[in-house]
Order: sequence, then structure tokens, then C-alpha cells
Amino acid sequence: MGIFSRRKYIGTEQFPKVVNTLAASFESLREEYILGSLMQLKREGADVSKLSRDIAPGSELEDLLKGFQLTCMIGIAWDYIKDARDQLNFDKMLSSHLGAQEGSRPWNYREKYVDCQGHIEALSRTLAADVHRAFGHPEPREKFLVQFYGGAHVLIGLCQEAACIACGDHDRARDIRRATMRYVG
Repeated sequence: MGIFSRRKYIGTEQFPKVVNTLAASFESLREEYILGSLMQLKREGADVSKLSRDIAPGSELEDLLKGFQLTCMIGIAWDYIKDARDQLNFDKMLSSHLGAQEGSRPWNYREKYVDCQGHIEALSRTLAADVHRAFGHPEPREKFLVQFYGGAHVLIGLCQEAACIACGDHDRARDIRRATMRYVG
């Protein structure tokens, strides 16, 4: 914790634990995003019977979601690391753990989402279009895009919440969850 701030900081010795916690949380959040989106589409009458609810390891769907998650939470995680060099080391460690090293497909998706410059609407639209494409352009197109877009807003918040929890800041995590749930409600 800083001298004059209430911010909690993590040291390099805590990186492996934080990375493992985030990786497990992210895997679960990817599954929840896809399952939740498809279940909502089914409730709305869309035919999702031909779409897999499972995310195949190494698939384009998994890779684009990994890139999206890294984009959404890295700034939050960096808030808990004082030294910029350590921030970059943490980023490399987490990216490597997720199979998103420089030049990989998840890395390329991350770069694409970084180009949205943190603009939530642009991030959500871009993810929705990518997920729709990865699912093979199911119809009705607009219904699928709207659902994936809305779910992306929630996924952003949940990834940020996961980063706060992994870094030990449960108060900030609770605030982010409340803000995320207000969007849903």
C-alpha cells in the first residue's frame, strides 16, 4: 500500500499466484459469457441448436475472448503494480500463461481490441462482430449481435472485478460488480 493512498499493491513475488487466479477466473468467465449469451438468445426464440456451447481449446472463439479479456483488465491490474517495468513483466507473464504471446492469434486479437482505446462501446461492438463471425454468422444476425454486444459490457466488468479480487482488493471489486449489475438491470 502507498504512503498516502489506500491502494493495495502486489509485488513480483505475488505475480504467479495472481496470474493463476486470473487464468482460472478468465476461463470460467469465457464459458459464462458464451453460455449466457446463447441461453438468452434461445429464450428470445433464436435457433441456437447448431451452435456449440463449449469453447474448443485453441479455437478462434477462445483466442478472441482471451485477447478481449487481456485488453479489459490489464489497466486495472497495473493499478496494483507500482513499477512500470514490473507492469510489463506481469503483462508478459499473464499473456504467456494464457497462450497469448506476441505474434499469436490471441495477441493479435488483443491488439485489435487495444485499438478501441478503452472505448467500451467500440470494444463491445468489435467483440460482438468477432464472436458472431466465429460462430459462423448465425441468423438472425442483428439479434445475435445485440446479445453478444450486451454480454460484452458485462464481461468487461467481470474481468475487471476478477483482476481486483486476484490482487486482493475486494472493496473495489464489489464496486465494479455493482456498476456492472446496474448495466444488466
